[in-house]
Amino acid sequence: MHTSWMHTVSGEILEKIRNDEISPNEIITEAMLCDMLKISRTPVREALIELIAKGVLEKVPRKGYRVKELDTKSKLNVYTVLASLDALAAKCAIVNMTEEDFLKMEEAIDLIDIAIKYKNYPNYYSLQEQFHQVYIDNCDNPFLQKMLQEIKTSITHYTYYSKDIDKLFELCKEVNEEHRHILKLFREGKAEELARFLSETHWGTKDLEMI
Repeated sequence: MHTSWMHTVSGEILEKIRNDEISPNEIITEAMLCDMLKISRTPVREALIELIAKGVLEKVPRKGYRVKELDTKSKLNVYTVLASLDALAAKCAIVNMTEEDFLKMEEAIDLIDIAIKYKNYPNYYSLQEQFHQVYIDNCDNPFLQKMLQEIKTSITHYTYYSKDIDKLFELCKEVNEEHRHILKLFREGKAEELARFLSETHWGTKDLEMI
């Protein structure tokens, strides 16, 4: 069974960063995180070490920690690799997918529509993660699954994000239509077209200001 990063302390911290509960310029401390997550210092300390090692956080001497911001070129480099690996996972998974898997993806799409309607970004983010995870879990390649998970936990946002909520959710709506097309290609068994659509269109950067 797949174990999501969201089920770890480091995953919870990363989720708060992605939901803008921890802002890029904010100094955070062990004590703040313990209070925020309602847990003891030891797992928080271990999570901080992990997130520093992954390049998500950096230590600020005598103050605490802050989110390490990547420049645009670095982000684009990460997304290029993520796009290729995600497309490969889909291509490998297509022969293993069942009607039950398709229904899970369809349900995620429908729930994403609701998240978009109510402009609920945390739900949107979680649901789009669930959508992609269905086929990643079916790719039958533990090394590929591990690489994808590590890349996703190495960057604060691998989906679009903006404080301009209207602009953000217009783009989210467009992306969810792409989810529908991805599901259609899975159902039709079009592996090459699916991989190409994921790598070149779905993971292609539509707005540099929102990455």
